[in-house]
Amino acid sequence: MLVLALESSTSAAKAMLFDTEKGVVDVETEPYGPQVDENGTQDTDAVFQSTMRVGRKVAQGKEIAAIAVCGTWHSITVLDQKMQPATRTFSWSYMGASDVCKRIRRDEALTSKLYQRTGCMPHVTYIRHTLMHLKEQGLDLSDKIFASQGGYNFYKLTGELLESYSTASGSGLLNIHTKEYDPFVLDMVGIKHSQLGELATYRDTRPLNGAGAELLGVREGIPVVPPHPDGALNQIGSGAAHVGRMTFSVGTSAAIRLVTDRPVLPEEKQTWCYVGVDGWIAGAATAGACNCINWFKDIFLKGRWSFSELEQEDDVGGDVPVFLPFLFGERCPGWRDDRRGGFEGIKPGHTVRDLYRALQAGIIFNVYQCYQALSKVIGEPKIILMSGGILNSKQWTQMVADIFQRTIFCAKTTQASMLGGAALAAYAAGALKDVKNFVYDYDNVRSVNPRGEFAAYYKEQYERYCHWYEKTK
Repeated sequence: MLVLALESSTSAAKAMLFDTEKGVVDVETEPYGPQVDENGTQDTDAVFQSTMRVGRKVAQGKEIAAIAVCGTWHSITVLDQKMQPATRTFSWSYMGASDVCKRIRRDEALTSKLYQRTGCMPHVTYIRHTLMHLKEQGLDLSDKIFASQGGYNFYKLTGELLESYSTASGSGLLNIHTKEYDPFVLDMVGIKHSQLGELATYRDTRPLNGAGAELLGVREGIPVVPPHPDGALNQIGSGAAHVGRMTFSVGTSAAIRLVTDRPVLPEEKQTWCYVGVDGWIAGAATAGACNCINWFKDIFLKGRWSFSELEQEDDVGGDVPVFLPFLFGERCPGWRDDRRGGFEGIKPGHTVRDLYRALQAGIIFNVYQCYQALSKVIGEPKIILMSGGILNSKQWTQMVADIFQRTIFCAKTTQASMLGGAALAAYAAGALKDVKNFVYDYDNVRSVNPRGEFAAYYKEQYERYCHWYEKTK
């Protein structure tokens, strides 16, 4: 049985054709061009059309049993009464609401109230603040409809605007306890429940309409699963939908996630908590990861060095600078979207290789901060499964194992979120009884073991990082 997963990610449109008996059949990806993706915003309809093109490439003329719509956890587009985009789609990386967030964070009581109700701190990541910013810029919100990019895609394919509970929880508009839109937050933003998509689970499918069927080249009427976010789907696709299994993804940004059976909201407010596909997901995310690597490549390397020349797997030890990976602001643990980073403690003898090693370590130290905060309230995970661009670097992956002093399991696929979408589509088609039992074989994945001889070295380096983190706070 064939199912289709369609994903509109932060930077590209993706499609996966999945056979419920044989596995992945085909994957297509189409990066957004500069006109589509600019300054943390995307052309809403262009993203939809791009997603349909890659979907058609893998599915046209095939007997598809079900379709899953996949998106990001944090995006919003403003629609008019005819359901046409009145703005571009604003993503988690849009910085326009920074002043709004800064103002709210000065009010400790309001900050705590928002966090305890929604699991989301005042930060540009969350689109509730984007809406407040747009309102302050003069946009009349009273007659508009609001949708995630995934929600817009679902509407175009089915004629109904639905948002999964999971997607809605990443907006900062959903009460993490009641799993309903929070009236206090809606009133603060200045919008009504009726202006948002109907909340749904992956069980609440709708039939594919004629226009969607024509765009994809498939049969009309097949079930379409409401939009779910990449982070929640990553847990399913990685086989980490059970308590005790942590996913650790490093791409443009980085994130760690753990499924929980209750909302987890520590007093320190260093982590986030959202609704998952089932239950809840507690986690933390950083704003800087491979985007910092690309910055270093563009500014320092300029074609004179290759990554292979910089990376030597046994190149550990010695004096290197400290890198604070906040070039794109800070998400967890400090939630300072206006924070900036860079190198500390540079000496005349430091080389480009030293800077690069410091860069890699600083990114992981930021995640390790979050890991310690999360472990404090939940306990350490039984398994850590890593995915993303970091796996292309043996040195960097080994560094993670050495810093965490844990065995790291490396994902066999770079498309775990679309695999999670395929699992939801397989459920909708009747080919999977329980999405949490989507098969993932840990016995056959590559593992990286920690090297005990470097534990003391990285402990000292982490303490230096924490010193500079506090000093620049």
